[in-house]
Amino acid sequence: MAMSPFLIYRKLLIGILALLLLILSVSGIFSQDKHITSKPTGINSWKPAHLLTSPYQTGLLDSVIRTDFTITMRDGVIIDCLKWIPTRLHPVGGFPTVIMHHGYGDNKETLSEFCRLQAQYGYYTMTFSVRGQGNSGGLSNLISRTEALDLIEIVNRTRTDTASGAGPSKILIMGGSQGGAVPLMAACMGGLNVAAIINSVAPPNFASSWIENGCTKMTLLWTVDYTPDTARYNSQVDRMSNWILADTKPYWDSLAYWMPIDRDFTSILPNCTIPVMVEAAWQDKFFNADGWMLNIDKITAPLTSYMGAVQGHGADHSPTEDIWHMDWFNKWFFQWLWGMNTTILDEAKYQYASTHFPVVNNYYSFTHDSSTILLRNNSALLRLYLNKGQRLKTTVQTGNNSDVVSNKITNGYTLTQAVNEEFTGTNFNSKFKIDSSKFLSDVLTTDIQWTGAPVIKVDYKSSAQTFCQFNYQIYEVLPTGERRFINRANFTDRNYTKNSRRQTTFRGQAHSHIFHANSKILVIISNFDRAHTDATFFDTNPFVLPTMKNGDHTVYFNANSYIEFPIINHSAATNINFFAEEENEIINNEPYKYNLLQNFPNPFNPSTMIDYTIAKNEQVQIKVFDLIGREIVTLVNEMQVPGSYNVTFNAKNLSSGIYFYRISAGSFTDVKRMVLVK
Repeated sequence: MAMSPFLIYRKLLIGILALLLLILSVSGIFSQDKHITSKPTGINSWKPAHLLTSPYQTGLLDSVIRTDFTITMRDGVIIDCLKWIPTRLHPVGGFPTVIMHHGYGDNKETLSEFCRLQAQYGYYTMTFSVRGQGNSGGLSNLISRTEALDLIEIVNRTRTDTASGAGPSKILIMGGSQGGAVPLMAACMGGLNVAAIINSVAPPNFASSWIENGCTKMTLLWTVDYTPDTARYNSQVDRMSNWILADTKPYWDSLAYWMPIDRDFTSILPNCTIPVMVEAAWQDKFFNADGWMLNIDKITAPLTSYMGAVQGHGADHSPTEDIWHMDWFNKWFFQWLWGMNTTILDEAKYQYASTHFPVVNNYYSFTHDSSTILLRNNSALLRLYLNKGQRLKTTVQTGNNSDVVSNKITNGYTLTQAVNEEFTGTNFNSKFKIDSSKFLSDVLTTDIQWTGAPVIKVDYKSSAQTFCQFNYQIYEVLPTGERRFINRANFTDRNYTKNSRRQTTFRGQAHSHIFHANSKILVIISNFDRAHTDATFFDTNPFVLPTMKNGDHTVYFNANSYIEFPIINHSAATNINFFAEEENEIINNEPYKYNLLQNFPNPFNPSTMIDYTIAKNEQVQIKVFDLIGREIVTLVNEMQVPGSYNVTFNAKNLSSGIYFYRISAGSFTDVKRMVLVK
């Protein structure tokens, strides 16, 4: 008796897992999280984490052949392409056809090996270098309608390649970052004729996400500052890095005006008639998953979606979520390329996963969940107000209380200088003073699940002219005192009048995180947004570029200064007492204990962050030594007041090995070990 397709499908999942483990060991599939410098290449590259087999593949893998070729676009630009095709007789109607679209700054070779492996399972696969990238001609318009029109032409050319085995009615396009945005943009524009799309880490407002809330993300500057061997820009995009580094209002206004035009495609999402699989990473360092939280229901075509642990743009990895992903991707392929009636359209449309402790191998654990209704409609709001004594409370602070975060830049220090120095070193530390204020909640009495974007309202005033910035970082603090960064919200007022008092409301980075009972919620407001868990991706660079304008930024404590968390599974979050009231606990003014924490990440390459606390006004020194006791560098040597601090150690010029770091503050000394692995 012949085995049913679904039994074959279940057996193949085991084979896929083994194949994936082999690929992961030899191909560097997680390369998006490699160490990067101030002008990196391939930081937003995407590689498929899940190869899709044929549901009927029972024997040996197909022999395949590679062909390199070019396609001439409507404007004469020549696009460099390749395809992998099984050498056996073409089936009636052609092979199922997969087009893989690379991320920004990459080229066709990035995905060539994955095309080959995919083709061995009976697929016609192809990929190409986007215009202005790789060996393709033309100039890049930075992920826009221009590149989407190119894709439509490439698909139409592929549809006619039936002599080589292409299946005109069985084409699927998959890609991430640029490779996720362009196919869906093309589908919304019309003229794209394919069976299905996979869109990864590319929300429909990706261009605005790069500059949301008046901020400029470090990843945007990197992307528009590639050298010509990586990307060649048209005149508008070529000017963008200068607009960013000028750090003045007229240039910011130019960036804010031009960036979304012909790039964002939220308004045309309802035009899409092609089945779409959407996935987004909560910890995406490029694009805010909130773009999908707010707009995913604008897609009326068949849809499945996932938000959580996605391999791309610096997000955490999850082995358990990867296994779930394999089954999910297979169902999508089998449904739309093989005509199998899988269960994927009967399952909950909104799949997601929440981060939580414990942290394993430097990554959060994830718990999978799903919802049949929009995630933004499945929560109630927990509002925490800024209070005196550096507290986060569900009650409003009365009286005239405030706190100040200072932005101090000396000797005409510029953003260009800071970028070139990667926001580290003696010069940066002496000319840009990082300042912050911490606000801690009472102890949680129950687990709570934050799912969605935090909303910040702030009542503020600044002595700065034109620009002032507020960076909110959100942490969970365990009963042991260990704290771990979760996500953030950033706002820059780019049209500020000195000493005027204002209020504003803005959304942060979307996330789903389970705070555990007995933990606390910590919010840090800073003039510089660099968290210790960012080091693997950003090295010493910040999430958003700081403003280089001197000024004291005052936040007032009242009903207009709070942070709101959308909480799942509590129908009336504002009426539930989640916290056990504590007496007289003060964060910034309490008697701190001396403490030197273990660096994170550890092992590291090449940067790591060291957290420590000081109990009294002390001259503080932190030095690094090699294994035989030779002093390598002094990281800190200054008078510091009681509080919590961190410092970044960049070892890019050192060899792999064991190092030690030592703190000296008055009579307090401590030494810890760290491992550099290159």
